[in-house]
Amino acid sequence: MSQLMKTRDTERRGPLASKARGASSRLLVRIEAHDRHPTWTGLALVGVPLTILVAVFGQPLFGLNLLHYFGVMGPTCGMTRGVMWFARGDLTRAWAFNPASLLVLPSVGLLLVRAAYGRLTGRWLSVSFPRRRWLVVAMALVAILLTVRQQLNADFLLKNPAG
Repeated sequence: MSQLMKTRDTERRGPLASKARGASSRLLVRIEAHDRHPTWTGLALVGVPLTILVAVFGQPLFGLNLLHYFGVMGPTCGMTRGVMWFARGDLTRAWAFNPASLLVLPSVGLLLVRAAYGRLTGRWLSVSFPRRRWLVVAMALVAILLTVRQQLNADFLLKNPAG
């Protein structure tokens, strides 16, 4: 590969990208000609109308998690109600149902901006995170702590089925 092509590839991938193409030791940020993450784009496009419906009409009348009927809470318990209250502007109530719900709408917003930019320009932002053991352990720890927090709030979550 010529020096000019290496320079252009490095410029396109950004300063945080690793030098070796197959290496995943650093955050990899690239601009590409196609959407490498169409699933995330689709989820964002579906998520916005669903969020609007939930914010206006409230959550569905039925629960999707059968373990709730036995008092078992998972890390995503209360997420729908949290997003509903976030969309309605009540961040304190959203936090009470599930602290992670405060990450959903900003994430969807960023995905929509990415999708709009990609569609308009034909240049798609692609971000890849390194696969580090400590990162997996940290994410698992956060999920466990969130599960414990939700289980400790089981009475609140079960007594407020409609939010």
